[in-house]
Amino acid sequence: MREMPLNRRGTTDIHVAHCVGFYFPQTVGGTEVYVHDLTTELSRRSIRNSIIAATDRDFERYDWEGIPILRYPSNWADLREYASTSQRAGLSKFQELILKIDPDIFHLHSWTTGAGLRHLVQVAQLGIPCVVTMHVPSALCLRGTMLLKGEQPCDGRIDEKRCGQCWAMSHGLPEPLAFGLSRLPRLAVGRGWRTNVSRRMATVLSVRSLVKGQADDLQTMASLCDRIVAPSQWVHSALTANAVPSQKLVISRQAVAPSLVDQGSRKRQKTTSGELRIGFVGRLEHYKGAHILLEAMARIPASIPLRLLVVGSGTDLEYLGKLEAMANEDKRIEFLGAMPHDRLSEFLEQIDVLAVPSNYMETGPLVVLEAYAFGIPVMGANIGGIAERIRDGIDGWLLPFNDSQAWAAAMQEAALNRDKVARLVGNILPSRTMADVASDMASLYREILEAKAGSELGAAKTAGAASASEAG
Repeated sequence: MREMPLNRRGTTDIHVAHCVGFYFPQTVGGTEVYVHDLTTELSRRSIRNSIIAATDRDFERYDWEGIPILRYPSNWADLREYASTSQRAGLSKFQELILKIDPDIFHLHSWTTGAGLRHLVQVAQLGIPCVVTMHVPSALCLRGTMLLKGEQPCDGRIDEKRCGQCWAMSHGLPEPLAFGLSRLPRLAVGRGWRTNVSRRMATVLSVRSLVKGQADDLQTMASLCDRIVAPSQWVHSALTANAVPSQKLVISRQAVAPSLVDQGSRKRQKTTSGELRIGFVGRLEHYKGAHILLEAMARIPASIPLRLLVVGSGTDLEYLGKLEAMANEDKRIEFLGAMPHDRLSEFLEQIDVLAVPSNYMETGPLVVLEAYAFGIPVMGANIGGIAERIRDGIDGWLLPFNDSQAWAAAMQEAALNRDKVARLVGNILPSRTMADVASDMASLYREILEAKAGSELGAAKTAGAASASEAG
């Protein structure tokens, strides 16, 4: 039986455009690593991929490890130029780029001004099916951390009063004043007001209007997407709490590249003598929690055989200064600077335990899985995706995200009880690989396109029957 065409070209091949806020060879994070590994594996399944990423420079096109990369200026969604054909008149430069690429699926992996809701809206206007993977919680949380009042995990349900108070507190307002502001009436303002009014002014005008805009944006995303991919159960639950239709939601957990799993399986055996080496990899920003580890080290006696290795960089000079001041007091702490992702395996081979003290609800994070691929147990904050990936007391430790004393106790115990560390290593399960994710996504893309093809065929038949009836 002849296979049904899935795309406008009348063939069954699939072309996916993956959209991100930035990309290699820039310094990248977990989202970009995920997209790189995903497109590599999708290509092995005969799915053609393009990566479109925002830039603050001029338009640029290049290949990165066999995948075409198109870097568009981040303002292209706002620019409209004369089009040579009436069919394209009035389209933005971003839409023109999408039409030139001609994808069957648009897959958004970002939620930023350079690659976010505006871009999703414009692609949907072109009639191209859309998928969003929620790598960050910013579509759900104005605060960006998913921590209610900065103290406890939030269920993600967007509520004008509750979220308004929480957001105002995150900007330095005392709780009573934040409470009062969140009870003021919502202003009747247009959709674009948030781009024209500073956020500080917004707290005075109406925090409830700000939250209402957040809720509207989430519902717009849900209405335009064919599917929303949740990397963790908590993301799925939060979207459900906001009445996002369950049939649009898919859980597909993060994974590591098969090549990294192969490297991990061949890693050198670590000795159990000498110092216990605890490693941190990530942005040196407050939300990633490196300060918790440094505060913990200050609580641990110098006689404990322990060393902390820190990989990463940051832009918050005040925070970096704080970390530097703490590290200067302790020679057991070593900052290694930023490290390209292709050298991560070298770092993982140096450490005995990975620490992930994030001060926000991670949707992953990928680094936990990368450590497990190398047989390294993980100390992680007991919130969000970290808590879903670490089995406390089995293959790692789950610790309070904001309690350096608890981290100090766990770090000291690990240094003094290497038998426990070895037991945790032995309990680490085989890693999920990006080949598994690619299978998930390939099935998802095909399901979307088959449904679209079926819908278009049904519409054509209905139109044909109506024409025949009129002719009769």
